[in-house]
Amino acid sequence: MKKKYFMRVGDQLIEVTKEVYMLHHQTKRRAQYLEERDLANGVIYYSNMDTEETTGEDLIPDKSIPSVDDAVVQKIMVEKLNQSLRLLSKNELELVNALFYEGFSEREWSVRSGIPQKTINDRKQRILNKLKKLLEK
Repeated sequence: MKKKYFMRVGDQLIEVTKEVYMLHHQTKRRAQYLEERDLANGVIYYSNMDTEETTGEDLIPDKSIPSVDDAVVQKIMVEKLNQSLRLLSKNELELVNALFYEGFSEREWSVRSGIPQKTINDRKQRILNKLKKLLEK
């Protein structure tokens, strides 16, 4: 007589092949082994912190969403930068706009404006130092 293999699905016993039966129990044993190993190593599952109102996974902070504090600090810094930019001369503002907002390289802006690249670099450094001092106030 050939041995029959059964698996419980819900509250029913279903006949399966030996391969399916063995694979199911190997997977079950592997999961149990990993759980025991985690327990021995002090691993804690967020699902253990589930309550009726929330899941443990909800306790994991989402790093892709800025915190309220970070958003406020960023808004203040942008406002301060905009105020500082208003204090620049027309030529300084034109250079900042070209290099940082329009994406020109110093070399490209040199060709376009006819100003030597070294002069553009010196002006850029002077403007950045000026902005740094204004932002630190």
